[in-house]
Amino acid sequence: MQWWCSASGKPWTWDPQFYPGVWVATAVLALVFYAYARRARAMGASRLAYWLGWSGVGLVWQALDWPVGPLAAGYLQSAHALQFLSLALVAPPLLLVAVRKPLAASLPTAGAAGRMAALLTQPMIAGVLFNLVAIATHMPVVVDTLMPSQAGAFAIDVAWVAGGLVLWWPVIVGAPARAWFSVPVAMLYLFLATLVHTGIAMVMLIREFPMYAIYELAPPWPEWSPLEDQHLAGGVMELAGAAVIFGIITVMFFRWSGGVAGDVAPPAPPRD
Repeated sequence: MQWWCSASGKPWTWDPQFYPGVWVATAVLALVFYAYARRARAMGASRLAYWLGWSGVGLVWQALDWPVGPLAAGYLQSAHALQFLSLALVAPPLLLVAVRKPLAASLPTAGAAGRMAALLTQPMIAGVLFNLVAIATHMPVVVDTLMPSQAGAFAIDVAWVAGGLVLWWPVIVGAPARAWFSVPVAMLYLFLATLVHTGIAMVMLIREFPMYAIYELAPPWPEWSPLEDQHLAGGVMELAGAAVIFGIITVMFFRWSGGVAGDVAPPAPPRD
C-alpha cells in the first residue's frame, strides 16, 4: 500500500485506492484549522468565512487523494496543473480568510522569530518565494526525479501549499501591518507575483514536444496523447489561474471602491 500518491508506472484503473499519508496530513490540517477557526469565531469571524475555510481543507484533501492525486502524480500533466492551482492558488486564500484574525494575533513580533516572520511576510519576499517554488517544482528534472518517489511527491505538494500560504498572507492576513501596502498595491502585487506561473503555462501551450518524461512515458491515456495533455495542462494553468487571480483582484477593487463589503472577501491590508 502506498502512503502518498506517486508515479507507479502501472496502468490506470478507476478502482479507488487508499493513501493513509494523505488522510493523516489532511487530519492534521483539519485539527490545526479547527483550533484557529474556533478562535476566529470568538473574535467575530462570520459563519460564511468559517465554512469557506473548511472548503479549503476539503479542497486540499480532494487535490491530494484519489483520483486527482494519483492521476497528477504519474498519468496526466493536466491533472498535475489542476492540483497546483488547487493547492497553491485556491485552497490557501480560503484557509487564511477564515482564520486571519487569530493568525495575525499570534504572529511573533519580537526576537529572531519576529524578524523571520516580518521577512517572510514582506510582500516582495513573499512574491519571490512563491515564484521560486513555482519554477522549481515545474522544472522537468525536478518533476521527473521527484514524482516517482512518495517522499518526492509529498515534498512538491507541501511546497505548493506553503508557497500559496506565503503568497496570500500579505493580502489576506496583512500582518505585520505595512502602511504602504494599500489595496491598489496589493492588487498589483498579486498580478506581478503570478506572472511566472502564467509564463510556465505559456511554455506548456506552445511546446511541440512533451516537457516531462514521466507523463510522456506514462501508461497510455485513451482520451488524448501526452502532447495534447500538455497543451490542456497549459490551458488549465493559464485560464483557470487567471480566473482565480483576476476574480480576487476584482473583489478587492470593488471593496476598495466602496461597491462591495463583506467579511469573506480579501481585506484591505491593515495600516499602522
